[in-house]
Amino acid sequence: MALRGRTSFLDEDCFFVTTTCYKFYHLQEMEECKMIVSESINFLNNKYNSSILGYVIMPNHVHLILYFKKLNQLSNWMRDLKKFTSVMIRQQIEKSGNIALLEQLRVPEKKQVFKVWQDRFDDVYLSQKKILETKLEYIHTNPLQEHWNLVRHPEEWKHSSAQFYEMGTQPPVIVTDYREFF
Repeated sequence: MALRGRTSFLDEDCFFVTTTCYKFYHLQEMEECKMIVSESINFLNNKYNSSILGYVIMPNHVHLILYFKKLNQLSNWMRDLKKFTSVMIRQQIEKSGNIALLEQLRVPEKKQVFKVWQDRFDDVYLSQKKILETKLEYIHTNPLQEHWNLVRHPEEWKHSSAQFYEMGTQPPVIVTDYREFF
């Protein structure tokens, strides 16, 4: 995965990251798919010595606040997340019998048969506590947005760090309190 200007942030440690499902399809509506992403995030945090300070898994995208404790390996982390979850989510869609959706994911490229994620990802370096808190608020209120209307209160969305910060309950993705680092 190319760095696309990320070389200037190789020494930095905290990022707001967004990655989106292919063509904005709602590939993470099934609980099993959200759990695939959650378990992969936990695995990668161990592998890359990183922490999630905030997150939300939505039907067609993921927002993360990702903190690298020692070495910034953002591109590798995201490559691994997308590579593994692509296979697992596609298999879950196959199991569900949704052949129409599976066919929509088929791509005419020689190297790739199915596509689950958009190419690339967006990231913003978080240098200040105030900026991090603004992004965290955005993440937590994402499921409440009018076009989603998934829950009435942020902490009700199971696949978000809101329940960690509001109720002290660990969600499926292990969250580390951002105040440990900021």
